[in-house]
Amino acid sequence: MPRRESPLDPGDGPLLRFAGDLRALRERAGGLPYRQLALRAHCSAASLSVAAGGRRLPSLAVTLAYVQACGGDVREWQHRWQLLAAELAAETAARRRAQDVGRAPYPGAAAFEAVDAERFFGREALLGRLIALLTERRLVIVSGPSGAGKSSLVRAGLQARLGGVPAAGADPGRPAAGGGAQRPPADDGVPVALLTPGERPMEAYALALARLGQRAGDTARGGAGATAGDPVLVVDQGEQLLTRCRDAAERARFLDALVATATGGTGEAPDGLPPAAPARCRVVLVLRSDQCGPLLAEHPGLAETAGRHGMLSVGRPAPDELRRAITEPAARSGCTVEGALLAVLISTAAQQPGALPLVSAALLETWRRRSGNALTLAGFQATGGFEGALARTAETLYNGLDASDQARARSVFLRLGGELVGVGEEAAAGVPGLGEGLGPGGGPVSGGALVPGGDEGTRKPVRRAEFDDPGVPEMVERLVRARLVVVDRDTVELSHQALPQAWPRLRGWLAEGREALGEQRRLSAAARGWAASDRDPELLCRGGRLEQLMRRVAAGELATAGVERAFLAASARAAVADRRRAQRQNLAVAGVAAAGGALLALAGGSRIRRAWRW
Repeated sequence: MPRRESPLDPGDGPLLRFAGDLRALRERAGGLPYRQLALRAHCSAASLSVAAGGRRLPSLAVTLAYVQACGGDVREWQHRWQLLAAELAAETAARRRAQDVGRAPYPGAAAFEAVDAERFFGREALLGRLIALLTERRLVIVSGPSGAGKSSLVRAGLQARLGGVPAAGADPGRPAAGGGAQRPPADDGVPVALLTPGERPMEAYALALARLGQRAGDTARGGAGATAGDPVLVVDQGEQLLTRCRDAAERARFLDALVATATGGTGEAPDGLPPAAPARCRVVLVLRSDQCGPLLAEHPGLAETAGRHGMLSVGRPAPDELRRAITEPAARSGCTVEGALLAVLISTAAQQPGALPLVSAALLETWRRRSGNALTLAGFQATGGFEGALARTAETLYNGLDASDQARARSVFLRLGGELVGVGEEAAAGVPGLGEGLGPGGGPVSGGALVPGGDEGTRKPVRRAEFDDPGVPEMVERLVRARLVVVDRDTVELSHQALPQAWPRLRGWLAEGREALGEQRRLSAAARGWAASDRDPELLCRGGRLEQLMRRVAAGELATAGVERAFLAASARAAVADRRRAQRQNLAVAGVAAAGGALLALAGGSRIRRAWRW
């Protein structure tokens, strides 16, 4: 009689649940001994037993062999394995992040802070332009797309430089960035305060000015710094004024206060908070490019104060800037970057929007898998590359949402992922053949780039107006902050074209709804064509096609944005008008037929009467 399996360790972790379900699958198959199961699976009995042991994640090949030998659903278990691999990788990364605080040469996907000044490289020329501009102007607007490095520029660049923190490479005698704790901004520089507006920008503004006033009182102003000693107020993530602040009146008061502060007036402080202490400040407002135009249109005084020459645009870094941003922090930590890895990072990042957070996140994971003191291409590939970092981020964010937000996130990802052109059918279906060479993020890797069924696809931006359902714009902003989505003026797109294949959950969604996604694209194209043709009624949908679309929308299979809802509503109204017109025509025909019948009857009666007379 075969020896019974040892019981699983007590607990309810994802790995134990996975192992328990494997054991349950074997029991449903008749409780076959592992030796007999090994003959069916063409795999060793020991490896099959370890797979259901619950101590470590088995390989995908062993898992699928186990499932197939037990008659289970191979595709379902492949999806489960990929989700579990991503979850375990995220947990491991979180533990490593806690261990790497103060040691790692890269901050990951987060922005550089003032204490990271010693490892902030590649933007020296842009920082020089910003300081020169701030010397000439009292209000400077820094704009650029998400992920371009605006926050890092003003935090680790401007704030650190003006506040007295040595810039990267400024003091070779100091310990390297990874060698210990950073010192805080010194008190011998220009007073600098940084705020993010949030939901209550006036409150954040008053607190920032109070900090500036305290520092200004402790600082000798005579001729100090590049800004002639004036305190500097930095408003980072200014797009929050539109995306988080719902009170238009408070937003206007905040912008009025910024203009007054820059031009010599004092800002208004809310009740219970200290008023603005400095009489004059220079102001730096950092805005995402898609929100810059709407905010300036809403407050013309802001645009007038900044002027045409008070704008600094932050775009993608040049290859040499990117090379310094990659190699210099590693060098200060005593590490080197392999040439092959450097070439892959620079060439791939040049093709991606918002590449800097992706590069930094991938480099941090590569540093954790370094070979000696070298960051290698093999280590980068072992992390899953850009795609692996994105998949881990996406899975962590999704698991932290409540049910309603998860539904909104799913609709956003499906709309963006469904717009990719040329996604391989095998990748969309998640067939077992794609399990070979999977990285931790669940996607096959080759030279740092995902290979989705032989076709990497092409990003196709989606108009931002299509994300107007309740709660969806807020979800888009949340995904932007997580670096999963990038926005540029009036369009939205995935931050990496391979995310639909790299993230197992999204790949499963796309595989489940391939037919619906095709229908969604056709509906969107028809709605856009109708709107572009001045809402030509001849382009509306009618008949069985309209009924099918309405059923799928009601069932939640299709998502509709503003133009699509208007298109379907106009089609429904046209269909009602058509039915009424048809009813009127039928009634008219019936009336004519009835009148004709009556006339014939009268004529017939007349003939009969004449016959009787004869």
